[in-house]
Amino acid sequence: MSPERLGPPPVDELSDVGWARVERNLFSRVEGTVTNAVAARDIKPSSSSRSNWVWLAVPAAAAAAFGLAFFSMNGSPSQGDGERSRVVAGSSPSTVSFGDSHVTLEANTAVILDHDGGKPTAVLEDGTAKFAVAPRANHLTVLAGDTSARTLNATFSVTRSGERADVAVTAGNVEIRFRGHDVKLAANQTWSSERPSDVVDAKPETKIDAKKR
Repeated sequence: MSPERLGPPPVDELSDVGWARVERNLFSRVEGTVTNAVAARDIKPSSSSRSNWVWLAVPAAAAAAFGLAFFSMNGSPSQGDGERSRVVAGSSPSTVSFGDSHVTLEANTAVILDHDGGKPTAVLEDGTAKFAVAPRANHLTVLAGDTSARTLNATFSVTRSGERADVAVTAGNVEIRFRGHDVKLAANQTWSSERPSDVVDAKPETKIDAKKR
């Protein structure tokens, strides 16, 4: 005799009250609160609609949980933290605002601008950047490798190529610090990390009057 096969075990269908509890528990896990606005006696879907609703709600709940975790990791910085941005110029120059200053990046230049607690700092990764700094109470600091250039009110450019840095001042004053060497640059003066103790007076541009022979 072949063994008698038993059918599937009987499954009791959940009552309306049971489905209401499932729905309330699901919403409480996603939103963190239990919704009591809908009473159990008001929920009367058919068995098939209940099943479809649960299968759709479970992925939605998982997506919502993932979205909350992603937002918490990538949310905006808390109040008091500085904002940092990286700017890269392509094949042509680019100008950006940095607080009350303006920064012009030459082609193929990358710089990190950091607004931190009223002490703005620009980190020049590579290339040439020209800074036009309005009069301010706190120094603007530009870092290029081991070179630090600080100013309160100046127009100057900083060039970095590898570990070499060059600074040229058009107007105002800039304080340079490099591996124990401290120098001050005035208008029309230049400095290079290759000769950290030397300050070179650049010749101002001369205008030629075309009417003169």
